[in-house]
Amino acid sequence: MKKIILAGIEIRKDKIPFENRMEETAALCKACGLEVAGIITQQSDSMDPNTAFRKGKLEELKRFAEETEADGIIFHNSLSIRTANRIAAYCNTEVKDRTALILDIFSLRARSRQAKIQTELARLEYALPRVLNTDETAGHERGGGVTNRGAGEMRSAVIARKYKARIQDLKKELQSIRKQNFQDERRRAKTMLKRAALVGYTNAGKSSFMNAVLEYTNAKGTRTYAEDMLFATLDTSVRRIGYKGREFLLYDTVGFVSDLPHTLVEAFQTTLESAKDADLLIHVIDASAADFAEKASITDETLKRIGAGDIPVVRIFNKIDLAEERPKGICISCFTGEGIEESLQKILEALYPEQDTFLCEIPYDKMSLASQYRSVLRIEIMEHRENGILAQISGETRFLLPFRKYAV
Repeated sequence: MKKIILAGIEIRKDKIPFENRMEETAALCKACGLEVAGIITQQSDSMDPNTAFRKGKLEELKRFAEETEADGIIFHNSLSIRTANRIAAYCNTEVKDRTALILDIFSLRARSRQAKIQTELARLEYALPRVLNTDETAGHERGGGVTNRGAGEMRSAVIARKYKARIQDLKKELQSIRKQNFQDERRRAKTMLKRAALVGYTNAGKSSFMNAVLEYTNAKGTRTYAEDMLFATLDTSVRRIGYKGREFLLYDTVGFVSDLPHTLVEAFQTTLESAKDADLLIHVIDASAADFAEKASITDETLKRIGAGDIPVVRIFNKIDLAEERPKGICISCFTGEGIEESLQKILEALYPEQDTFLCEIPYDKMSLASQYRSVLRIEIMEHRENGILAQISGETRFLLPFRKYAV
């Protein structure tokens, strides 16, 4: 395991507690397989544009890196390539910022073709402006023909052109995947099943909640990967859930984090579309976290950024068995199973509000209609008659229309 020093600058005007942010960055380091040998911070009104830290603190950072024999330095704050290079040269070790760290984690976690493409795209879009703004001290690419003499292009321009070309290729590949996903969604839409998407801060327990629901309802389907670490999963999983005569599709999405880099939000639009297209968002909150209210707020803001801010939300407080206080709302523990039944009931009530109920006599030759709508309506058979089945039907008005003609 590589040993690193975690560095950060607390900007006095920032409202979010700096200590919480540093703890999160330390957790990101752990998720990337890095050992934090020590933490060095500085409080300031602004970052030094050249070396981030002021001179005295930079010297302290250098000494600490030498004493601990650290393999690198991770800065919580965003760094330009020039600043990172200057710090690296001064401290004689590798330097990365938090965004680069997150990209490293995504590279490690990516499993599907879609996740790998999105991660590479995010990495290139993160690197492109840094290449364009790098110090050009190494000269130019030489060469040329009869009509092209002279110094030629700067190396940064050559690299930038290659990056741009690769970015365009990746976006085309993602568009192809988006078309395939669209076809898959069209097939799912034919079932008329409602869609619920799990959203929340990374490591809040979304995948664990999906597994708990699958277990409780004895649903078919492979259990999703769940691990106690940030960004344990990147790919969207979808499972069909049946409970109390109702069915719905449950999507598990990538987790959010504070200051989620813009490049990641842009690159992962294909994955996040499952949240944008959902009928209901299930916001899973880690009740054991001291700053759960702040993390819930960050999730809400991120949902607005991706265009999912107006979708109805059911909030679920997970890890209640580890929480010091019990929040008001739906409290669950995926570990003990507490609250899973209540949460499922709330999800069904939000997805399928029973707006109308009436009796109808469905002819025997129209029973396929009942089978077709059984997933979105509550159909209770009262008795078998000579010409058909007397049933009490409850559900949303739009789904009841085909049965109105048989009302009694």
